[in-house]
Amino acid sequence: MTQREGEFFKTLNEVLGSKWYVVPQVHLSALLNHKVKGQNWKGAFQHINGKSVDFVLLSKETTKPICAIELDDSSHDRSDRSARDDEVERIFKQANIPLARFRKTDNLSKQDIVNTIALAIKSTK
Repeated sequence: MTQREGEFFKTLNEVLGSKWYVVPQVHLSALLNHKVKGQNWKGAFQHINGKSVDFVLLSKETTKPICAIELDDSSHDRSDRSARDDEVERIFKQANIPLARFRKTDNLSKQDIVNTIALAIKSTK
């Protein structure tokens, strides 16, 4: 993890750790069912395996994903990265898993973090 990700990880655990597990650096293949009937399994797996998200919140009761979290820095402004971000958003939307994005984390309050995640979860339901 980068220093920024490490600091955000600590904050997520402080704010949400009593309710959910906070798991860093999760590959999409660990979250998603890539075994779609009639689809090339290897192709589907390779498509999602090369992608990851910065954090995933998991239910402590069921260990099912509650929300994925991405920290977007200036590298996300590049066209190749923007296309990757669009694809990750599409994949999560199709899987019905909320995805919360944070652009600037330096001055976020803990309540701002909670509100952004709550909004992502609410918008998926």
